[in-house]
This record gives sequence, C-alpha cells and structure tokens, in this order.
Amino acid sequence: MEHLFITPAGRLRERWKQAFPGARAAVAVAEIGEATSGPRGIVWLDIASLPPAERSAEVQAAAAFGWPVVVMAATPGESEAFQLLNQGAVGYCHVKAAPEQLREIALVVEHGGFWMPPELMQRFIALSTRVVPTEAPVEPELNELTSRELMVAEQVAHGASNREIAAALDITERTVKAHLSAIFEKLGVRDRVQLALAMNNIPTYSTVN
Repeated sequence: MEHLFITPAGRLRERWKQAFPGARAAVAVAEIGEATSGPRGIVWLDIASLPPAERSAEVQAAAAFGWPVVVMAATPGESEAFQLLNQGAVGYCHVKAAPEQLREIALVVEHGGFWMPPELMQRFIALSTRVVPTEAPVEPELNELTSRELMVAEQVAHGASNREIAAALDITERTVKAHLSAIFEKLGVRDRVQLALAMNNIPTYSTVN
C-alpha cells in the first residue's frame, strides 16, 4: 500500500519516513495522480498551514481521488474533526503524530475504519450516547467474547484509550490491541467507534462487504 503525504513543503518529515519508509510527498492535491503509481494507498493531508476556510475543499478534492484521506492538523479540534470527516476524510490526527501512531492509523483505515485522537473519540462516544435513544441491550453477540475481551469492550464503550485500558486491566497495550482485533472479528465491527456504539446499543451502518 502506498502512502502519499500532501504537504506545502513538498518533502517528508522524518517521523513520516520512519513510519512508512517508501512514502512519497507532493505539494498539492492536484498532484496526487502524478505522484502515485499503485492501485491502493492512503493520502495523508497536512493542513497545518492551510487557512481554515480552504480545508474542507482540500479534503473533498483529495477524497475525490478515491483513496482514504487522513487529515493531519497542528491543533486538532472536535468541531473541525467532525466537519472534515463529514467532507470525506477517514482519519484525523496531529501533524506531529509519532511513527507508531501513524502505522496504527494506517491499519485502521486500511481495514475500512476511521480514526481520530482518543480524547475526541471519547467526546464523540459521549455525544452519541446522549443524543441517540437506546433500548434494552441486546446481548447474544457478546456471548462470543471471553471475559477479558468483554472487559476490554466495556472500557472502549466508555471511550478509554488503549493505554487507559491497559492500566485499568493491568495488561500491556500490545495485549489490548490483540483483544481488540479478536473483538472486531467476533462482533463484525471495523473499528473502536463502531464497537463503542454497538456496546451502547446504538445502530451503526457499515459499507464493508
């Protein structure tokens, strides 16, 4: 899978190269077609120096290419996150995100999910549980989970990050990720947002075949 970074400087930051050694860079969204050669990839859109009024249009233009778009902002904010996700982005993170986090985002996006910083995820989940009326919980699918997987799923439902889950359950973050992979497969959800909504009995709609 290719990784193309659209950034005004036209060159890769060191952390981007560490995350994806074969990544490429381009100055403008209009150059995406010329800068890519494979059938599949992710467009990483650096909006740190882009005027707020132009960001939605840039995301829409990038998304029109057909590859998933991850937006990288200098000061990630809740309202902007939801706005740009609504414009076609599938990820939203800090422009200085660490290489390990970039790889985690890429994995989520590659599998059809969407990603945002843990603190914004918590607010999103809290908002969803407030504005969407819930019925009595439906349990059958949860019977497939082990007791520890259920504990992890319940933590996610409350908006906890992997680090917070690891601390609460006295396990490593690697173990949390392994549990989440198993949970996603068993419950048929593609990311932690859908898992949280499902745990709170809020309907989700997937485009995954």
